[in-house]
Amino acid sequence: MADQKRPKWAAWADHIRSLDDPARNFEKPEALDDLVVIDLSSRSMAGCYCSSLLAELGAETIRIEPPGGDLVRTYSPDGIMVKDTGLAYLQEGRNKYHVTLNLETEEGRDMLKAFAGHADILIETYPAGKMEAWGLGYEELAKINPRLILCSITAHGQFGPESGRGQYDYDNVAQARSAIQYATGEVLPEGKTMEEVPHAVSTKAGPWIAWSTSGTFAALSILAAVHYREMTGEGQAIDVSTPEAYERLNDYALHWYADQGVCNERFGSLDTCLWLYGFYPTKDGGVFLGGLRLEMWKAFVDIIGKYDEWKAEEWTTLAPFMKKDWQLKYQSMIDPETAKYTSHELTMKSIEYAKSGRLAPITPVVAEIVSPWAAMHDENWQDRGIFTPVQDPVYGSIVCAQAQWKATETPPRTKWACRPVGFDNGYVYLNYFGFGPEKLKELEGKGVI
Repeated sequence: MADQKRPKWAAWADHIRSLDDPARNFEKPEALDDLVVIDLSSRSMAGCYCSSLLAELGAETIRIEPPGGDLVRTYSPDGIMVKDTGLAYLQEGRNKYHVTLNLETEEGRDMLKAFAGHADILIETYPAGKMEAWGLGYEELAKINPRLILCSITAHGQFGPESGRGQYDYDNVAQARSAIQYATGEVLPEGKTMEEVPHAVSTKAGPWIAWSTSGTFAALSILAAVHYREMTGEGQAIDVSTPEAYERLNDYALHWYADQGVCNERFGSLDTCLWLYGFYPTKDGGVFLGGLRLEMWKAFVDIIGKYDEWKAEEWTTLAPFMKKDWQLKYQSMIDPETAKYTSHELTMKSIEYAKSGRLAPITPVVAEIVSPWAAMHDENWQDRGIFTPVQDPVYGSIVCAQAQWKATETPPRTKWACRPVGFDNGYVYLNYFGFGPEKLKELEGKGVI
């Protein structure tokens, strides 16, 4: 038997794995291990998400909560709590030292100023003006530490007509105000009323997608500020508004309105910018179908046996299929066809068509809509280590998404999942202020920590 020659991609896969395998992350240096981050997030996952990204890259991150813990610890499905911590925070408490500090007290504010003197970065999510009212605004803290980078993530920004409203930043408010959610959800059929089709309303996107977006942009802006500080020695203030950050994802819809005066209306899972592009029912759930070229759309029609009936040979351009009436027409024709198969059967049909179909190797994209269980047991993601459990010394074995990107020299990593409220008071206050047990007991008695 002739030797099987390994494909080039397999050789490359072996090579790159040897360089960036997450299983070897702890053998490598951390890109940000010389930075100290103070996470002063309040009621917001945006700040926690931002500091998680920095902590995964090695920044010594100190999470400051009020005595009793921050509200984000209560975010959890069915109210499930693990050692007084909700499931959501087990993910975003990663790699952070947790201390308590009451900023409503003068002594607590003085201690925060001392923290700022040690820190490179301070992240806060209080309503605009709150830090200034406490005497903890950027101008005040910059006098103590001119190299400090202070990043504020708020609902309305640090300036603007609504900045003084004193409203906390809420993910769903940001989704609603971004204009993105306006175009989500099912279409209200022509001639129907909301009373007749009550489900034809905008749809919330995922767990705090707006907070995650503003947290990501905040982390990016912080790293840019760190780079600038390396060149100039100067810190700076960063102003991130969550709705503003999420609006960045609105992509062509903004240009469509600005250029043509057209509002992108609700259109279910369809998209007038692309075709074939949407979710369709199957016997056991649903699939995503993608065919962004005319040939791919024709190939899909061939796969479901409608090539001749729908006269696909006569199609010369995708342009008509971008129109709403055409998309709705063909969606109603496609739905009963995909519903004849399981998700796996449709996927395999696409794979086989690429080998021997009329238009092979052209074929549409078919992707099964999987459950969380299926994603966590997917061989590809398991092999890449994204769901490898963290062996946390307090919470035990915790599965949380980790190593969101791979890197050959300074990869991110999860060292521990979370900490209970005030868990690191002893270590951090001794390390930064020289406070021993007696002093901590005194501060606790006064309600400072």
